[in-house]
Amino acid sequence: MWITEGLTDGKDLQRKVSEKRKMSMLVIFGVLVMFTGDAMGSLSMIPDCSFTQSDPCYGAVGHPLHLQLPFEYELNLRKNDSATHTLSRIFKVKHHRITKMPSDDQRWQFVSKNRTIIISSAEKRDSGKYFLDTFDFSGTSKGMYDLQLVIEENSPPTINLLEFGQSIMCVIEDFYPKPLSIKWKKDDREVRGRDWKTTENDSGSYRAVSVLEANLTSSSPGNKYTCEVTHGGRTYEKNLSPAAQFSLKINPPPAKELFINQRAVLECVLTGDNQKEVEGATVSWTVGGRSPATRDVRVGGVTQAGSAFTKTSTLTLEESVWFSGDEVICSTSVDQRTTSDKISVKRGANSPPTIRLVEFGQSIMCIIEDFYPKSLRIKWKKDDREVRGRDWKTTENDSGSYRAVSVLEANLGSSSPGTKYTCEVTHRGKKYSDNLSSRVQSSLKINPPPAKELFINQRAVLECVLTGDSRKEVEGATVSWTAGGRSPATRDVRVGGVTQAGSAFTKTSTLTLEESVWFSGTEVICSTSVDQRTTSDKISVKRGANSPPTIRLVEFGQSIMCIIEDFYPKSLRIKWKKDDREVRGRDWKTTENDSGSYRAVSVLEANLGSSSPGTKYTCEVTHRGKKYSDNLSSRVQSSLKINPPPAKELFINQRAVLECVLTGDSRKEVEGATVSWTAGGRSPATGDVRVGGVTQAGSAFTKTSTLTLEESVWFSGTEVICSTSVDQRTTSDKISVKRGGQRPSIVIYKPDKTVSDSDSVSLVCEVSSSDLANVYVMWKVNGGQYIEGNSMTTIKNDNTLIVLSYLTVTGQQYNSAEITCAVKDANIQNDLQPRTSSPSKTNSPPTIRLVEFGQSIMCIIEDFYPKSLRIKWKKDDREVRGRDWKTTENDSGSYRAVSVLEANLGSSSPGTKYTCEVTHRGKKYSDNLSSRVQSSLKINPPPAKELFINQRAVLECVLTGDSRKEVEGATVSWTAGGRSPATRDVRVGGVTQAGSAFTKTSTLTLEESVWFSGAEVICSTSRTSERISVKRGGQRPSIVIYKPDKPVSDSDSVSLVCEVSSSDLANVYVMWKVNSGQYIEGNSMTTIKNDNTLIVLSYLSVTGKQYNSAEITCAVKDANIQNDFQPRTSSPSISKVNCPICPVSDWR
Repeated sequence: MWITEGLTDGKDLQRKVSEKRKMSMLVIFGVLVMFTGDAMGSLSMIPDCSFTQSDPCYGAVGHPLHLQLPFEYELNLRKNDSATHTLSRIFKVKHHRITKMPSDDQRWQFVSKNRTIIISSAEKRDSGKYFLDTFDFSGTSKGMYDLQLVIEENSPPTINLLEFGQSIMCVIEDFYPKPLSIKWKKDDREVRGRDWKTTENDSGSYRAVSVLEANLTSSSPGNKYTCEVTHGGRTYEKNLSPAAQFSLKINPPPAKELFINQRAVLECVLTGDNQKEVEGATVSWTVGGRSPATRDVRVGGVTQAGSAFTKTSTLTLEESVWFSGDEVICSTSVDQRTTSDKISVKRGANSPPTIRLVEFGQSIMCIIEDFYPKSLRIKWKKDDREVRGRDWKTTENDSGSYRAVSVLEANLGSSSPGTKYTCEVTHRGKKYSDNLSSRVQSSLKINPPPAKELFINQRAVLECVLTGDSRKEVEGATVSWTAGGRSPATRDVRVGGVTQAGSAFTKTSTLTLEESVWFSGTEVICSTSVDQRTTSDKISVKRGANSPPTIRLVEFGQSIMCIIEDFYPKSLRIKWKKDDREVRGRDWKTTENDSGSYRAVSVLEANLGSSSPGTKYTCEVTHRGKKYSDNLSSRVQSSLKINPPPAKELFINQRAVLECVLTGDSRKEVEGATVSWTAGGRSPATGDVRVGGVTQAGSAFTKTSTLTLEESVWFSGTEVICSTSVDQRTTSDKISVKRGGQRPSIVIYKPDKTVSDSDSVSLVCEVSSSDLANVYVMWKVNGGQYIEGNSMTTIKNDNTLIVLSYLTVTGQQYNSAEITCAVKDANIQNDLQPRTSSPSKTNSPPTIRLVEFGQSIMCIIEDFYPKSLRIKWKKDDREVRGRDWKTTENDSGSYRAVSVLEANLGSSSPGTKYTCEVTHRGKKYSDNLSSRVQSSLKINPPPAKELFINQRAVLECVLTGDSRKEVEGATVSWTAGGRSPATRDVRVGGVTQAGSAFTKTSTLTLEESVWFSGAEVICSTSRTSERISVKRGGQRPSIVIYKPDKPVSDSDSVSLVCEVSSSDLANVYVMWKVNSGQYIEGNSMTTIKNDNTLIVLSYLSVTGKQYNSAEITCAVKDANIQNDFQPRTSSPSISKVNCPICPVSDWR
């Protein structure tokens, strides 16, 4: 290494070099790069990296690198030798003079003038961890710094061109070093693009983007656009030729044909910018999955409007087909690109929007859902002032209703607390809104201990910094600490005053720990409460020994995700391969785990559905010079689905016939697959199962198995499972009837006008209930066979679920025959006889219901005729003003109206009476509602301790309310498995108060056999109820205790991990024993899902002495199918090296 001190020109430099060589003073690391002539000037440099930075420093092989050192009197630089785990000295400097120089590497130099190390040409062997000790002139330590140096090979860029809108984006990724130049060409002519800022990836490589405003729509087909990149003296390029532009759209049928000819005529319009492509395109139709008759389809010639060419195909359907709701699809193939559009009749009634406001970042999102028709208007307000938002495109739901989103860039961080933001939506002439108020903004962060205190005083001093935008809130906030779950001594904590920087206010609390506590890996948590919001941050020492990555490949959709976990240090490189060919993935940001190790994810858009079976995909990871990989082979694609039983068999033969449909893309696999059934956990009789042959539709092969059950078995709620094994993969689907409450009400709506024999009449059978089961509806005409309706629709109206079945009959049938709607449902009475109704509903006086929603009351007035009525609201006996919505007509010809009273129920006195009074045809009708005390009910599950020690499950039912009188007077009752428990098993405590909330707790004690049987436990008060039951699993789970992978001394602290795992895991209860003492609970418990396995982890901390001398046992109770309630135990047997989620190391 050379020391240089303010050289002025090349001759001066050479003279000083010669003198210093004669004095045998200077060779430490390297040759100073030879500068010649007077142009050299002084060596003032901007360093690339600094020893004060926390992130690794990245360099490239063969390139120079600058390292900035602190300006201290004495510097001592050492490097960690990974082979011997010792520190080797690089150099020592005192007051600009090198006093120790053991190295003979000629590539390094030290510039004393600005305290910089220059590596003239970096090599791979320069990588490693460097430590720099600094001292003042008296020899007092000024701190120790460390820097991770990573030297990587040059990395050439990869280039991708993407169309977006009228522009082309050139994405340039994974290149190193940073400098490059970008040039655009249109055919052979250079054009100007717009370069975005180059950014650095987590791996140290770079990423750049350039955009060309290409106006692709007006480009001639075949125009060639090229993105040319020069990097490291070489040129790379990628080009794109835009294909012909085209679009496809189905126009809905005009009303004229439907009214005059009872036909639906749909147009499929293909539009493109290339006459030849449009003329050559083929257009095809399907209706309900089938091709229509040739006579029903016509294709016109090509027409031109400006630069656009159009071809139109028409499809004619019977109106009954159109109104049945069959999906109609029009498809075309242009220039080897297939596209399609679909349409079906919308059967939805007018539906008002529901609105939700959601914070994301500094913005607010207004989500508007389930409205029909499509048109609406959105307005934003900040307090009472209108502000401008950004509306996203309105989209259609599968149900035919619509969904819209609007975003307000609110800059919430700088908003005054209490600022009110309102999203106001106007739909069909009515206004709906939701609002949100900004809160005090605050953050909390723990700074790690500085090295100085650890070295000089053998103490770790941590700072917890609270920052907020309100001085009052920050001053009033309390800050608390825990270390290893315990509160520290008062003397070890100090809290400073509030300081201000700009608009931010800061308060700092410090915690002092012995260095042995800090280095033991104890988790330290700092918590604070600001504006009734509790925030915390946690930290523990990083013990990061080098840790290789673990890799898992997971399919999701058509893509593959490579999950790379538990590696250290951070730097790695990811490569994808399809068979033996390298392909490009998309890397997500590397994140740090609580343990100090890292986690990375890369995604490959593999299009698995179109991959050949057996295609091998490999994720290869390079970490610290070694390669690790995992692979996955694409499999035969298949799906399994159970179709529910049709109504016909239930009504005619009193049987439920279920179909299990296996669909796959390989005839051989589908033919060879076995299909099996279970009902209520048992295999059905062979005579009840039938398996059909394999059928083909396009490239899909299908095999169907049917299972026949007695209707009593189906309506009992028995779970039915169909399973199959294809290509060594077991797949299953399950189904059961949804059981409801009381039998529903049934009404048939008839026309309100006279019907002639030549007319066609549509009847509607309405089946409704607030707790509706699965229902099956059929019709009868004059006592004949049961027949299905033309269609069936399910809608949700407030708190009522409604099923509508439609039947079309002739006017003659309507006038002369007895028409009946029959319903079967899974009700709590287990009444399986059909319930019937005939067309008898006449227009009548109104029925009124009052419904609370939010702070308001809605008065729903239904089934009245004629239309005219008047609505009046009263609060107690005083008239108040409501807001009436538009009166609408039902399909039956009767009417429906709604009025809303903004009652502010939360601030109403309990017992306030609200009345909705309706005057119709001179008579008054009313309904009323009284504001109630606010209360909640919750059942807490049984703690493990009672189950293990007393073999009892003790459940708590907690009633919380805002009125002491109401909570004291409330009666709490229990049922277990539908029966009331013995009085001795129930205890009710007194009322306690916390703030404005009053709480009463009732406990129920059950034998553990009752709890583990899965009996449903219900806790009820007069106004609400809550229920709970154990989740039952399969076989008993496996249990493993992970032990340390190194010897443990008696003075250490050891964390043991008990892993309970199963693919069908029940609720589990875990406790520990040390020797033969009492059962004790672990320090914490975590549940994770790993592929198809559910894992529960319980953690217990013990002393090293206990670990070395005592028998430590993990005991587990679970709800298994063997009904085995004896604790299952395990002792430490497996090294922590194999643990899926263990602490990094809890012993030194």
